[in-house]
Amino acid sequence: MQPSGGLILNERSREILRKAISAFVATGKPVGSRMIARRIRERLSPATVRSIMAELEEMGYLLQPHASAGRIPTDKAYRFYVDYMLERHEISPRDREIIDRDLPHGDGAAHLMARTSHILSLVSNNLGIVVSPPISRVALKHIQFVKLTENRVLVVLISKAGIVQNRVIYLEEDYSQTELDQAARYIMEHFKNRTLLEIKSQLLQMVRQERALYDKFMQRVIVLSTQTFSGPPEARESEIYVEGASNLIKRPEFSDINRMRVFFDTLEHKNRLASLISKCIEGDTQEVRITIGAENALPGIEDCTLITSPYVVDEKTQGSLGILGPTRMEYARAISVVEYVARLFGQVLSKQGNQE
Repeated sequence: MQPSGGLILNERSREILRKAISAFVATGKPVGSRMIARRIRERLSPATVRSIMAELEEMGYLLQPHASAGRIPTDKAYRFYVDYMLERHEISPRDREIIDRDLPHGDGAAHLMARTSHILSLVSNNLGIVVSPPISRVALKHIQFVKLTENRVLVVLISKAGIVQNRVIYLEEDYSQTELDQAARYIMEHFKNRTLLEIKSQLLQMVRQERALYDKFMQRVIVLSTQTFSGPPEARESEIYVEGASNLIKRPEFSDINRMRVFFDTLEHKNRLASLISKCIEGDTQEVRITIGAENALPGIEDCTLITSPYVVDEKTQGSLGILGPTRMEYARAISVVEYVARLFGQVLSKQGNQE
């Protein structure tokens, strides 16, 4: 596979780049030619290594922060490393032991997601993030309509996996609580265990067939369902669970106060963060997605790497989770942790739904 731009690194340059990344990830300090010369297999003088590192700098893979300092990897270097040099491996026995011990407990879906974000943070020493399945993509277990005031109705949606979402809908016609209960029973009798997208599609088909035109009760079901499953424009379909910000505060990459402020401002906008992470489930792909540095569109995380994976519940892609940390990251380990947690988390969530 050829890197973008047609720049092909020979084996000598690749090894020097690999060692530079490895040393910088381990120490956080610029890497000098002497250090690299001692670590590579081929016997090269520091002067020769320095010359190759200068070439790598010209190609955009290394950066020299100060004239007298060593060099550090750029986003382009990390991308090349991940795409062409990284040797993926199974999760380590130690990481697996921690995850297996702490994750599979039988509490509710919200607690499970919060705990999973904590485990991702604990094991990776980065920010752990879990995004709940969009309510439109999960199988419906229960629905309840509660009459409020001024033609407003509270809708309580509970998914098969135990995810709860409340939303308020506004109706042009006033319904009694009895009428609302009848409509909820009909929906559960005919649409239980289907996703909201599937229910909405079937309801639209019923409208086209004009079944609702002559039936007052069916008209009520159609109106309530359409309002519920469309949802208000400002409704947030997914909840996001974030844990481990204190891990990043300790990193030298976040020693700058202004940078830290912008980063935490971004974390406060959870809708935007959830949207960014949820991109990994577009097209129902099952692959881990890695975005590095400036590839991340949100302000404050341009110098971070985001590693995300979808998780699967009942053989369907449901939500996403991952870790966020500095680009100076142990990529092989981080990827193995995210892959393993996503697989186990989906299994636990599926088991919870089947037991309830």
